[in-house]
Parts: sequence; C-alpha cells; structure tokens
Amino acid sequence: MNAYQYNSTDNFYHRPNDGEFGYKDSGDAQNRIYNIIRGAKDRGMFSPEVMNQASDWPTFYHLTPMRANILRPFSKEIAAGRTLELGAGCGAVTRFIGELGGTVVAVEGSPDRARIIGNRCAELKNVTVIADLIQNFEPEEKFDVVTLIGVLEYAQVYVNEPNPIQYLLKVAKSFLKDNGLLIIAIENQLGLKYLCGSAEDHLGRPMVGINDSYTDKSPITFGREELTSYIKETGFNSVELYVPLPDYKTPVSIIYPKGFEDESRLAGWDVSPILAGSAVHDRQRPVHPTFSLECAWSVIGRNKLAQDLANSFLFAARVAPAKQIESVLAAHYGSQRPAQFSKETQFILDKNKLTTQTRNVANTAQLSNATWDIGPYRTGRLWFDELLKIINRPNWQFADLLNWAGVWIEGLKAVTPAPKNSAIAELHHFNTLLPAKYIDATPTNFIVGKEGKGDFFDLEWNFSTALPIEFIVFRGLFLTLHRVTSCARPAGDVAHKLYDLTMEVMERHGLHVAADDLDLFLAIFNAFQNQTQDLDSNVMNGLTAELDVAKLPIRQLFT
Repeated sequence: MNAYQYNSTDNFYHRPNDGEFGYKDSGDAQNRIYNIIRGAKDRGMFSPEVMNQASDWPTFYHLTPMRANILRPFSKEIAAGRTLELGAGCGAVTRFIGELGGTVVAVEGSPDRARIIGNRCAELKNVTVIADLIQNFEPEEKFDVVTLIGVLEYAQVYVNEPNPIQYLLKVAKSFLKDNGLLIIAIENQLGLKYLCGSAEDHLGRPMVGINDSYTDKSPITFGREELTSYIKETGFNSVELYVPLPDYKTPVSIIYPKGFEDESRLAGWDVSPILAGSAVHDRQRPVHPTFSLECAWSVIGRNKLAQDLANSFLFAARVAPAKQIESVLAAHYGSQRPAQFSKETQFILDKNKLTTQTRNVANTAQLSNATWDIGPYRTGRLWFDELLKIINRPNWQFADLLNWAGVWIEGLKAVTPAPKNSAIAELHHFNTLLPAKYIDATPTNFIVGKEGKGDFFDLEWNFSTALPIEFIVFRGLFLTLHRVTSCARPAGDVAHKLYDLTMEVMERHGLHVAADDLDLFLAIFNAFQNQTQDLDSNVMNGLTAELDVAKLPIRQLFT
C-alpha cells in the first residue's frame, strides 16, 4: 500500500497525484448517493434508511440489495477467501462481500465513487477501498476470487492497448491464485430484450448491439460464443455460464449451469417459468416491445436457447475446474423486500429427485448457518402463463379471460374458510373469509395439474386479519394484469383500464363489492403494499396510485 495515500475522511486509498477518471452516472447521481450513504446510520445491505431514498434508476441501481444477488451462487467461496473487486462502482456488491466476512479489496477508477464505497463499508475492517485504474493496480498478494462485474464492456474506452478486451482479461487472471475463480458479469449483445427493442445499455439507442454498430473506442458487448472464446483464449480451461434474470444488474433469479442440462430436463425440470417470470422485473425493458417477452421466453426455454438469448451473462472461469459437484438448478431471490422477508429459494436436483429449499438471507454474516426449509418441486401449468397465452392472441375475447379467472376463483372457493372472529369487525358482513396468508393467493402463485385441479404455493406473506374472497380476487386479479409487460389488441368489448377489467370479471363471477367496502379494500391494499416495502402505512403506495390509471399494455405493432 506504499504507493497510496489514505483519505481518512472517506476511508479509501488513492495515488498522491490521481487524475480525473471520466466515468460517472448522468446528472448529479453520484453526489446524491454519497450524501445518502454519508448521512445514513445504517449502511447495511438491507438498510431501509438507504433504500427508501432511491428515487430514480441511478440511485436504485446503486442502492438496491438486489445487486448483491449476482454473487450469491459463489457466497461460500467468497466468504472463505480473499476477493478482488475490479471496477467496484458505488459499492453495492462490495458491501455484500464485506458482510459475508471474507477479505475484499475494491478497486475503483473514480475517486468520487471510491469515497462512496469507503463510507458504505466504513465499519467493515475486512474491506479495503482503492481508487486506481485496474491496469495500474499492483497487489502484494494474489486472490481466491476476482470479479469483473459490469466492467469488461468498458475495456475499449479506458484501456489503451491493441486488444483491450484480451488485455483486461489477462490482467484479471494475473491477480488470481492458481486455483482461483474469475467472475464476469456483462450484457449479452444478442439479449432477447434488445431484439425486442430495448435501447443498448451503454449507448442508449435500440439495435446498436444487434446491428454490431460499436466502434473501437465505444463500450462493447458480445454474444455467448464470442465472449466464451475470449475467456478461453486467456488461459481459462473451465468456463461455466450462469444466467442472471432479468439481467446482471438487478437479478431476481439465476439459472445455474445444471439448470440447462438434458439430465435435469429429463428429471422433470422446466426452466421456462423462471425465464418468463423475470420480464416484469426488468426496469430497462423496451418501452414499445414488438412481441411478448414472457411468451417468447417460454418458447426459448423449450428450445434450449436461453443461454444464447439471455439479457446478461454471468461467467465463472477457472484455470482448473471446480471439484464440487453442483446440485442447484436455479435460485430465486426475494431481496428487493424488507430484510425480514428477504429469501432465497433454490431448486435442487439430487439423485434424480427435484426439490426446493428456502432460507432467509437478511443476516449476510450468518448466511452459511441459515436453516433451509425443504419443500416439493411443483409441476403443472402456472396459471399466469395461461393468461399470457390468452392475451397475446390477436383479438382475444373477454369470455376467455373470464373463464381463465374462473378456474383460479374456484380454487379460492375450495379453501377452508376462516372464522368470522379472525377478521376485523368491518369485514364480518362478508359471507366467505379466507385465512390471512391467502392475501398472496394470486394467479401467479396458482398451479393447475394434469387433472385440472389447482393448488396454491409460495404463500409467504401474512396479514393482520382474515380477508373476504372478494378482496383476494380484487387484489390478485389487478396485480396479475399489472404484471403483464405487453399483450395483443383485444376485441372491442374488452375494457382497457385494469381497474375496470378487474371489476367486470368480479361482477360476472358474482363477487359484488359495495362502494363503502371498496374504500376499505383500497385502504387494506395500500397498507399491505407498504408492509411489503417497509413503508409507513399512511403513505400512498405507488401501486395503489396505479389502480385507477393503469391500462392494458397493448402492443402497437403486430397485434
């Protein structure tokens, strides 16, 4: 560390005469993030004090705990060793590595960003933050893990070498121990959302990557085969591809390499629902999509093309292959929620048997000791997927939507009712009350088997009172329609406002709601949505505000 000076105010090291780096977020985002972190008492991964101040994409991107999910498949290895994070940004991933307990050195070219990381990890003595260019960094020791997360695509911009991509990979490899792991996360040049019209992430225009319109000085991304070749040419003999969904920036799911194997498919594993379910979580999906991302993902999953058309890649590269035999097919994360509800669910194939296991991930330091709850792997038709098929057929009919909703409503009616005294007094006049956990019994948590019988799963939320079936249908139907990212143009008699469509389906199924009851429903809806986001109950939730304005996302082309 003799080459660096220590900035005690912001807890980072820098060269005595460091210059301006040049990369920064648009506008005043970095200063706002610095002030948020600097002023926070709780700077931890799941700090509501920090996360609730995210007001736009740059602040959300740098402050959300979802960023850390990209490294969760490698938690054990990171916790047990020394990690070098190259291009550490504003420290979202750095904080996660530090809380895991392993030693981490975070190298960031921008001093303005390095000071954010320094403050974010100020109380973590196992974290060292250095403001320096990757190509100038000279560590005294080698590392067990090296990361290039959202970095390789900028090699042409900041590395002045004949082949900057290969050069940066070689530099990263030089920092590794012989049995070390290099983790690379980057967008896919041929990602499905880019084919559907999303702007290229770095240059802000659609089809730049698809048309291969990069220059030799611009950011650049690659397809799967091309990038794999680059990594192997650097001397990595084992290159495994994980698929983060919807992308590497804010992954809600990660499909492991085993999740793409024929053996897993033959055992009954289906990757398509996880692919399709990720589309709604993409905050950078196309504004005017040319097709349904959800429906396309289902077809892609069936045809084994997901690794080639993933929006992002997560590569694990080693000189020597890992010795551990992987049993995990995929993982799904609920870490966009308050800490007490933040969970990881893994899908497991062991001895030709499919199961799930779930644990809370809020206490990062004790993650390896967290207890797994074992559950079954459910097969059948996800009822949300059936909705997608209906509403993506041109000129789809209200009758089809009504019949689809009827199967789910019958599933709710089959639930053993809750006693009247388990509900607040204002709800006693309703005929059928359901237990509080059924607040989350939406069509997205409903699966129908071959015999046509429906079953609810993943009912992890609870409310303070039993609830009328009318409210469950009201909330569940609106949320499910709101989850759709695009649909074909319906027949002329189909209402376009989601609220109107929800109420019409309910009326046609005999679920009548008086005006006074509707006001109560809106209050319960708002209170619960705030509970899931750790907000004060009296705050107007963003989703509540959408109730009276949200419309069907009808595609303007090819409908």
